[in-house]
Amino acid sequence: MVNNIKIFSKKKNLISRNRSSTKYKKYDYLFNEVNERLFERLQLVKRKFQNTLEIGSRTGNTINLFNKKKDIKNIFISDISKEMLLIAKEIQTNKQKIFLTLDEESLPFKNNQFNLVFSNLYLHWSNDVYKVLNEIYRILKPDGLFLCSIFGSETLNELKYSLCDAENKVSKSISPRVSPFLRLQDAGTLLQKVGFQLPVIDKDTIKIFYNDIFSLMKDLKGMGESNSLIERKKTFTTKKLFSVANEIYKKKFSENKKIYATFEILYFIGWSKHSSQQKPMIPGSAKKRLAEALSTKERNV
Repeated sequence: MVNNIKIFSKKKNLISRNRSSTKYKKYDYLFNEVNERLFERLQLVKRKFQNTLEIGSRTGNTINLFNKKKDIKNIFISDISKEMLLIAKEIQTNKQKIFLTLDEESLPFKNNQFNLVFSNLYLHWSNDVYKVLNEIYRILKPDGLFLCSIFGSETLNELKYSLCDAENKVSKSISPRVSPFLRLQDAGTLLQKVGFQLPVIDKDTIKIFYNDIFSLMKDLKGMGESNSLIERKKTFTTKKLFSVANEIYKKKFSENKKIYATFEILYFIGWSKHSSQQKPMIPGSAKKRLAEALSTKERNV
């Protein structure tokens, strides 16, 4: 089922990413950290990836990591922002690279083209994640790997609370200012619905400290993560609202005179179907009870 509801403005997201491209290296600390954690998972997979697609490459932060993995050959580097990709092109590599600006909701590739699709903290801007996952599954070769990180629903809850509370106090109204993010419990369901085999979902929680709400929002803007919600408030936000929000934030979410922001990171791992993959057992076919297999004793509670 295709979702025709548009939550995010692709145009606004593109403008945000283009504007942040020249100074992005000052604000890419979170993405580099998660990139490393995501790539550690890839290093555990001993497989040759002849054709690899990265969705949401930004300024090429992953290229140096790809260089370290000898079994990755051809790499398609993509992003919605042409300005970011121009910077990525300057990074040297001994692998064949192709740079593409594209919309992840309509991938311009034929079926069964890639052995690996990799994406770090980008798909949260998709209006229809289910459609995107179907597109990714379509372009994967049989037994191809999908590896992804995405912001989870606990991300920036402190900022969301502070802004909503401040707006309610100042103007007696609330407008959406922080993106809705995917819930952990929905992530695995999505992978299974699409048809990914052996799906694994796990998460990290990263807490980052800032001097105040203004330094946090400055960094979010520098990351290219400005509010791109279609229903965002279009009029100018007053300094009073931000000042009130800052006081709320400091009072409720601070440690050692600094505020903190929570980033929940969800990791997706899934494989496209192949006959060689491990098959789940038919329900009721087991010859031993679970307690026996685990060498444990059952206990009534």
